[in-house]
Amino acid sequence: MWDRIKQLWRKDVPKKPLWLSEDEQRALLEQASQALQEGQYAQAESQAKELAQSNVADVAENGMRLLGLVHFHQQQYAQAWPIFEKLAERTQAVGDWFNVVTSATLAGELAKGASAFEQALKIHNENLDSSGLSAAAMHLYYACALRDRGEYAKAFEHAEILRALYEKLPQYDARLLDLRGFPPLDAVLDMMTDVLAHSGDIPEAEEWLHEFGHNLNGPVEADIRHAVERLHRLAPRQEPASQPEPHLGPITSRDLDALGPDLAAHGKEPRLD
Repeated sequence: MWDRIKQLWRKDVPKKPLWLSEDEQRALLEQASQALQEGQYAQAESQAKELAQSNVADVAENGMRLLGLVHFHQQQYAQAWPIFEKLAERTQAVGDWFNVVTSATLAGELAKGASAFEQALKIHNENLDSSGLSAAAMHLYYACALRDRGEYAKAFEHAEILRALYEKLPQYDARLLDLRGFPPLDAVLDMMTDVLAHSGDIPEAEEWLHEFGHNLNGPVEADIRHAVERLHRLAPRQEPASQPEPHLGPITSRDLDALGPDLAAHGKEPRLD
């Protein structure tokens, strides 16, 4: 009886942020964010859980986001993606859906990651969230997550899309990339070489990179040269060709003649010792 009453008491006790003023909750949010940056995950997780129960909408959303990031930073991807998904369904923000993409993919939930990517891209294309990631950035970071899971063929699909996006730029320069929200070219090339190194055909991969550089409108020769060098460094070492088997047939007179007079004579004279 008393145990049941105690359980009811515990159930009815509000979470801590509900007792705090809005200013106090926001101060707590800053503390939790700082704890995450400093790697104090236990503190950040405890505070984020409290903030996620806030009756202030944006504080609760930031608390949920922070809680997902606490797990993500500790590579606890299986715990992170359901939190991000619940938040994304609430906010319908590109960034929140994309957090589902990366965490689910890294957790091995490839179908969930692909579905979340389509949702993030759909919202982006409908301009429902103009502050979100660019399409180019999403393709890059999704490809990186797939690469990290060893899904090189799937990652290459996004490398192809990125190549097309960059080749459509009227002029390649860092300022234009920044204005359009495109990632730096060196980051894109790093991902591409990581993936192409596992293609099984390094000469063809090298040609692919050269064609990409040729189609870009700008001075990218040095970038492509470094990418090709990196590709060869990352490529799996080829096993040396096996040596031919030694001749095990009977020795002929021609074989003995080829040995020279001394060795031929040695070959003809049986040893008796």
